[in-house]
Amino acid sequence: MLYVTNSEKISPINEPAFKEWQVITGALGSGEQILILRKGGISEGRAGFQIEAKRFWLFPTQFHAQREKTKPAAARWFPPASVAPAAPAPATITLRYFADIVQTAFLSRWKNVAALDPFHFWTEAAVREKFDWNEPAGLHVLVVRIHRLHAPVTLTLSPEMSGCKSWIDLPCDFAATASSPALDDHSFAARLAALTRLLPSPVA
Repeated sequence: MLYVTNSEKISPINEPAFKEWQVITGALGSGEQILILRKGGISEGRAGFQIEAKRFWLFPTQFHAQREKTKPAAARWFPPASVAPAAPAPATITLRYFADIVQTAFLSRWKNVAALDPFHFWTEAAVREKFDWNEPAGLHVLVVRIHRLHAPVTLTLSPEMSGCKSWIDLPCDFAATASSPALDDHSFAARLAALTRLLPSPVA
């Protein structure tokens, strides 16, 4: 498969991508959120969710219940009604951001997960559902620094990109188009310091 940028460059390189709700991808890309909470998709296998890359594309997904499962403040990242989920499924996907993992943790106590509420846009009920789904109870926390592409990359969707799985490979080179951090160094350091006070010592 090929990918196209504004300059119509073609890349043979496959890089990892992480599937996340479109609204959360918007929050991450804006710099309003610097963490990802994940339990794992139904196609993750018996081992459950695994961190497969330290740098990855954010692949926005169109999960139908995003409005019900995110806070009202997340409304700014929803598409206009004309392209909402009722519209025909798109044939392409546009990538705007990639992420670098800064810290990871697995939280097995609900009170520790609940303490992260000010740092993300999921509702408490949605997070609790993730926490309790499957054994063991708990959630993976990925603290990430997001980079915005100066020119978005558009891909033709393929069957390999579908399914309830966290990770896929995409024919996109991180270096193929210029990018900038979503937050400057000072702003990111401040948010990171506030967040990591609530996490155990880094494991990655």
